[in-house]
Amino acid sequence: MGLMSRALWQVNRSPLRWAVKTGVSTWHYGAKRQRKQELNGLDVSAAQEAAANGLNRDGYAIVSELIDPSLLKQLAASGEAKLSEIEAADKQQAGYWKKFLVHLLDSEMVDGKLAADNLFVRYALQPGVVNVVASALGEVPWLDYVMLSYSRHTGQALASSQLWHRDHDDVRVVKFYTYLTDVQEDADGPFTFLSRQSTDRFGYPLLGSHFSDDEVFEKVPRQDVKVMKAPRLVSFMIDTSRCLHMGSRIAPGHGRLMYTATFIAFPRMFPGGKNRPFRATPGTSERDKMILGLG
Repeated sequence: MGLMSRALWQVNRSPLRWAVKTGVSTWHYGAKRQRKQELNGLDVSAAQEAAANGLNRDGYAIVSELIDPSLLKQLAASGEAKLSEIEAADKQQAGYWKKFLVHLLDSEMVDGKLAADNLFVRYALQPGVVNVVASALGEVPWLDYVMLSYSRHTGQALASSQLWHRDHDDVRVVKFYTYLTDVQEDADGPFTFLSRQSTDRFGYPLLGSHFSDDEVFEKVPRQDVKVMKAPRLVSFMIDTSRCLHMGSRIAPGHGRLMYTATFIAFPRMFPGGKNRPFRATPGTSERDKMILGLG
């Protein structure tokens, strides 16, 4: 992480983040206005609006019923096929600092970019996802990245996202998840979080960004914890900037395959927004280019 990114990361942990976001948004006033206007052209259903309201109120929403069955079926098949690539991907990522996590989309990329018509991108661009996130953020969102990750047991001490934390990528970070393996036991490393209300009770400690169970439960009752134990193909959204969360605490002999799409409100606060991990294809719509940051 560069000096500028480190400084912004610290700012994003403080109340100053809203002032910085407002300033950056003003600089991009025209593009920001276009995204807000584009929201009016979305055909948002009552169920999608309800999910968006849940995201804003509580910090999370279960969205399985809003997902395109055909895309979900394709994702399930592709995800299962990717399980055979874990060993090869692990060798390529030998220097990656999250030893408990293996990324499985590198083989789909050309020059570090996923095509807009790639299944793992299209899955994030479906109306059942975009309409919810756009309604929650009040504008057509920016898709920062998509990820297919396999979590496994390492025998090492809990670290990084295995500890309680918020995401400080931006002032609002909405992550869309789909389980591609059953996550029905603690041993499977379920995504675990606190609602927005419970997280507010924890506050914003100035020292430290990742916290142990004991540190969290000194301020928040254990019964407030929400554990996403669910069968494969369940989908949910979490505002990870507003909800303390952790996961990937995998027991020996277990693993978890999960799809993630990360959305924020334009403009991106961290440097590097021009280096998009996506590329347009001939059939990419102007709206999708906007979401992918290619417009």
